[in-house]
Amino acid sequence: MARNRRNVRRRKITEYLTMKTFLIIVSILIVIIFVCVGINEYRVQQDRNLLAQQKEELERQSQEIFSAIDSNIDEVNQSISEADSIIRISAVGDALCGDAMIEDAYDPVWKTYNFTQMFDKVTGYIERADVIIGTMETNFTSGEYNSENAPKEFAEAVKGSGVGLVSICHNHSLDYGIQGLKDTKKVLQDLGYDVYGDKIGKEDNTILIKEIKDSKFAFLTYTYGVNAQASKTSEELKSINIYSEEQAKKDIAYAKKKGADYICVLIHWGDAISFTVNQEQKDIADYLVDNGVDVIIGAHPSVVQPMEVRKNKEGKNVFIAYSIGTYISNLSDEDSRTELVLNIELRKSGKDGEIYLNKVDYTPIYVLDNGEGAQNRYELIDMKSVASDYTSGNQAGITRETYDKLIRAIKMLDTTLKK
Repeated sequence: MARNRRNVRRRKITEYLTMKTFLIIVSILIVIIFVCVGINEYRVQQDRNLLAQQKEELERQSQEIFSAIDSNIDEVNQSISEADSIIRISAVGDALCGDAMIEDAYDPVWKTYNFTQMFDKVTGYIERADVIIGTMETNFTSGEYNSENAPKEFAEAVKGSGVGLVSICHNHSLDYGIQGLKDTKKVLQDLGYDVYGDKIGKEDNTILIKEIKDSKFAFLTYTYGVNAQASKTSEELKSINIYSEEQAKKDIAYAKKKGADYICVLIHWGDAISFTVNQEQKDIADYLVDNGVDVIIGAHPSVVQPMEVRKNKEGKNVFIAYSIGTYISNLSDEDSRTELVLNIELRKSGKDGEIYLNKVDYTPIYVLDNGEGAQNRYELIDMKSVASDYTSGNQAGITRETYDKLIRAIKMLDTTLKK
């Protein structure tokens, strides 16, 4: 009997210990759950605070680069009057059409291409200008489509987004030789573009004189060179406007002889994927300003570089954008996805007939890659507007990861342009 009582006692102790262990484990789990919930709630609150802070920063941030209120206007002792007229020029960067973009635009059923959806969300931001300029950095010629030779539907989509005046003077201009350059020019002209930048045959098309609101604008364009330049013939190299001081001086003199009221240069220069303005760019800018150019807009680096306003010999403000990035591309470098639409507002004085730089601002845009298999893989978006919607609780069709990329890009752009 004694042995049985000991067994009963042992069982009770075992049961007690098991229950005690169970309660301890449950208590620990409850504590862990409360801690996890608390940590998660803390993180959620921190995230809400961060989004609220970023929302305030986005609302405060201005895209204005320059305003002439206290400089140009005061210096010439005049104010804006009803007799003055406002002229607006918008500029976009290089329009590139990569292999993945071509694949995304292809309809295998109809065997056609459609790129229009890539531009749908930014068209409204650039159609308000009197003229919209850019560089068509691809060819439209016979042969296989690739990142240097695009379907004409790509040019149609760029035109549909509002761009009307394009340079075909860039490092890819002679990838398909003179015939490719001729084909490209014809395709673009047939679509209604104003095209400039070539010197094919006897026709010198490097300077385009365009009348805008009763004023003559001269558009000049140059490239630092072309791909595989050493292998090109002298005839090929003469067909495109490769920069030299001699050529620039001649072009500026011609523009003035034709009565140009304002001279705008679109130039392909600089180092690829570099936020730094190199010495060659600075030297060229110095020469162009000294010789009478009013606006310089650069491209080729595929990222946005600093901008500046300086005085020319007559004391007028000259605006220089060393690089405005690309307009659209599927380049792999994340920084190349950050773009802008540059808006230049000019004022023609009703008093002295001169044209003055009045205001410069920009719309920050971003090439959104929705991933392979998405209905619309590539889309240009106004990144500040989309990011602001996200901070307001509207996810705007983007993930948190994409939102974080937009915030980083906006800050990077703001820092670059305020150097």
